[in-house]
Amino acid sequence: MAGTRQILQRRKAVSNICRITRTMQMVSTAMYKSYYNKWLAVVDYHDALAQAGYLLLSSRVPIGNPLLKENSSGRSAVLAIGSKRGLCGSYNNSVYRLLDVHIKRARSLGKKLDIYAPTGKIVNVLNYHGIPPAKVYDDIGEMPTDSQILDMADEFMGQYMAGELDYFGIVYMRFYSMSSQQAQTLTVMPLTELIDDLATRAKAIWPWDLSFEDFYLSPSPAEIIEGLGRMIIHSSIKSCFMDAVLSEHVARMVAMRNATENADEMIKELTAEYNRARQTQITGELLDIISGTGDL
Repeated sequence: MAGTRQILQRRKAVSNICRITRTMQMVSTAMYKSYYNKWLAVVDYHDALAQAGYLLLSSRVPIGNPLLKENSSGRSAVLAIGSKRGLCGSYNNSVYRLLDVHIKRARSLGKKLDIYAPTGKIVNVLNYHGIPPAKVYDDIGEMPTDSQILDMADEFMGQYMAGELDYFGIVYMRFYSMSSQQAQTLTVMPLTELIDDLATRAKAIWPWDLSFEDFYLSPSPAEIIEGLGRMIIHSSIKSCFMDAVLSEHVARMVAMRNATENADEMIKELTAEYNRARQTQITGELLDIISGTGDL
């Protein structure tokens, strides 16, 4: 049995860890609430963009635009959004497992796949598996700014419209609720697939009794589609980052809560062990005293 001094030292160390994990849980809880309010504030905006995009795609005469066409360059791109920091359980492993599906699929089809990622733990995971990213966004914080997202959207839109890219998707942790998050892929380009996906997610698709031909658009749909597509892509990228941040804080809250509970349990066990060791020590000292008195 360990001595009382060693037990006290272990209990003190566990108590310090417990305070740290409890503090981290409280910080993630506060950050989650802040981001969740922002997430709720833009839900209607995302739905409106999805409805506008769905309206343009419902035209009987297809609208000609490079964003709506399929390319055949043999090159795809995926943006992998992982956690900014660690201590969030299996978050990054879940993202990587889905990303690995894209890697194996591209390899089997003989296509080139470029992986982009913001700086964070997912970059470490990729390097560990020997998969160097095509580009790492070092200047992106926990949540990128609108200008950074616009630059990112323009970069991939330019490649796709030039015919240099067949597919662009985002692998991220989608946030459904505080009790449900799941790694998913959002197809961003071709734009038709993105609009179909967003329209399916939207609260209400465009009224069924109205069609594209019921509206008068000025300027023309061909002129609107590129600007609207840029807005939809920007909104979708931002939404993915927001979902990823929310899911990261939820994962860290759960991980830190479990760590705190485990530390509390360990403190109880160490306290009981200390009491037993102390009682044994006191009993031994009393026996020594009694034995010494009997010799006299």
